[in-house]
Amino acid sequence: MAKNELSSLAVSAFCENLAMMLEAGIQPDEAAALLAEDTSTGPFQQAAKAMQRSLLLGASLSQAAKDTGMFPDYAVQMIAAGEVSGRTDGVLRSLARHYAGQDQLEKKLKSAVVYPGILLGLMALILIVLLAKVLPVFTGVYQSLAGDVASSSYAYIRLAYGVGWAALIVTLLLAALLAAGLILSRTTAGRAKLSGLFERLPLTAPASRKLAVARFTSALSIFTASGVDVDTAMNAAGEMVAHGGLQAQIQRCKAAMAEGKGLATAIFEQRLLEPLYGRMLLSGARSGSTENVLARLAQLFTQDADQALDRLIDSIEPVLAGFLTLAVGITLLSVMLPLIGILGAIG
Repeated sequence: MAKNELSSLAVSAFCENLAMMLEAGIQPDEAAALLAEDTSTGPFQQAAKAMQRSLLLGASLSQAAKDTGMFPDYAVQMIAAGEVSGRTDGVLRSLARHYAGQDQLEKKLKSAVVYPGILLGLMALILIVLLAKVLPVFTGVYQSLAGDVASSSYAYIRLAYGVGWAALIVTLLLAALLAAGLILSRTTAGRAKLSGLFERLPLTAPASRKLAVARFTSALSIFTASGVDVDTAMNAAGEMVAHGGLQAQIQRCKAAMAEGKGLATAIFEQRLLEPLYGRMLLSGARSGSTENVLARLAQLFTQDADQALDRLIDSIEPVLAGFLTLAVGITLLSVMLPLIGILGAIG
């Protein structure tokens, strides 16, 4: 997130309040002024004041949001599409729901990363103490012994060191990856890199594509409802997709449309959507209800993407918990192996 960009929760609250005021007949500049008056000093108030200044200078609502530099590009473009279609209130409501869900997702991701990160840090500390303090004590004891007791026990201590260092390296590596992910997620460029990585990883690739399809379909639905031609709608919606594989399919769809094929036909033939949904769009186009079908598909894909993300996030903690359990077992084994060596030599 950019330094001066509003949080997802703030964007949701801003859009929700602005939509209610516009529905009540309040002019956009007056609505922005009221939002500034009703909030304490902070980014939210700064955004409201900056928007009011732009609106008083004659800017449109979308241009005013862009001028603040505090709203995501997706929100700005959606508001612009809503202004063209005369559906600004509805778009603002949709954005409020979208960013409220985004805020919940960010909280879940933070919980899924921070808590395991703390556990990994504690486990690394335990392993460091084991390797630096505990095992050297056993080593000193074995060096003071003689005969078979020393030789058999020292073989175990070497194994204990090997197991302990391996567990420590894996623990530190996982902790470093988690920390790097948190740092990257704070910037737009970093989120783009993470998005590209998630697109390629087998575990995250399905959820990444579903999220991209949901975003594309939602944007396409609003743009087509705004009354713009399908080519413009396709171009604008495609610009909001960062998924490489989906972008390639969108480009092929645009090429097919340039050859004279309709939007629905191009999407179906290029398998941009699953065949079942592609046929739904074809049927909608033939019955003249493309906008309604796109709106329904956008809702379905958004729900599907949310569920896929929930499943992915919910699977993180058990995996890490399993690793931490294994690390604890390795730690205990590293301590017990020398004792087994002593007992075996004595017995």
